[in-house]
Amino acid sequence: MQRKQRKMSGKKKAKGELEIIRYLRKRFPKRRSEISEGIGEDAMVFRDGYVITTDSFFDKTHFDLEYFSFFNLGYHTMAASLSDIAAMGASPLAALISLCISKKIGMTAIRELYDGFAELTRKYRCDISGGDIVKCPTFGLTITVIGRAKAPLLRSGAKPGNSLYVTNFLGLAEAGRIALKGKFKETEYPDAMKKHLFPEPRIKEAFKIRKYATSCIDTSDGLSTDAFHLAEESGVRIVIDASHIPIHSEVGKLCAMQHKDPTEFILSAGEDFELLFTAPKMPKVAGMTVFKIGRVMKGRGLFLAQDGQERSIRPRGYSHVN
Repeated sequence: MQRKQRKMSGKKKAKGELEIIRYLRKRFPKRRSEISEGIGEDAMVFRDGYVITTDSFFDKTHFDLEYFSFFNLGYHTMAASLSDIAAMGASPLAALISLCISKKIGMTAIRELYDGFAELTRKYRCDISGGDIVKCPTFGLTITVIGRAKAPLLRSGAKPGNSLYVTNFLGLAEAGRIALKGKFKETEYPDAMKKHLFPEPRIKEAFKIRKYATSCIDTSDGLSTDAFHLAEESGVRIVIDASHIPIHSEVGKLCAMQHKDPTEFILSAGEDFELLFTAPKMPKVAGMTVFKIGRVMKGRGLFLAQDGQERSIRPRGYSHVN
C-alpha cells in the first residue's frame, strides 16, 4: 500500500544543531546489539572498541581558500577528523576521504591536498584506505576515520565532585582565523595563525589522560557548546570558573584591539581541537599542559562563575546549521 505523503513546505527552520541531534536520537534509537554508543558522541562506538567518526568540510563554510593553501587544508581537515578519535581516547586506524570536486580543482591542488593529509596520517600511523570522488558545484570533502580503544572515553561519564580540565589554551585558532582573514602580520600572531592552519589532534595527550578522565570531548565548537554537551550527556551541572580560563597573550591582544571580552570570546571560539574532560583529579604529566577550569556538581546545565556570581549560559559556539 502506498504511504500517504505529507506536504512539506520547508519553511520551518530547525533551531540549531542540538535540536536536530535530539530529534535524530529519538527517531533512530539503537537497535543493533553490536553498537554501544551512537548519536550524541564524538564517534559511534562498537562493543568491540572500534570507533567511527565522519566530518564534512565545504569552501566558504568551513574554510576559506583565500588564505588556506591546499596543503594547509589537507592538514587542517585531517586534524579535525582525528581530533574526534582523540576525544574517544582511541588510536586511529584508517581514513576514508570523499571529495566533491568543482571545475576549478585540478590535479595539482589534489596532490597538495593529499600531501597535507599524509603529513598527519604518517605521524599517527593511520592508513588512507579509500573514499569517493564526485563532481560538485562547490568544493568540499568528507573524512571518515576508524579507530579503536579498549575503553573509549565518552561524553556521558562526568560525576559530581569531578573537576573540569582542558589541554592548552582556548580561543587561539579563532584568533588565527581572524588574523588570517584580516591579513594581519604573521609576526604579530604567529601562534594563532599556526593553530588555525596546523591544529594538532591531541591523540598522545588522550592516551595520558584516559586512565583519569571520566568524560571527554574535543573543543571543536567552542568552550560553551562543548561543555554544554558534557553537562547534557552526563546529566550534571558544570560550572566554568572564568578566572581559571587561561588567556593566551595573542588572544588577549586581539580582544583588546577589537574591544572584546576575552572570556566571552573563548566561550564562543571553536576549532582549537583541545581535549575538554572531567576527572576526580588530574596529576601533572610530563610534556603535557593541562588547566583546571571548572567543576562538576549535582544538578543540570552549564554555568559560568564570574565576579562572585554564577549565571546560566547556553551554547554560543559554532553551530553547523545556523
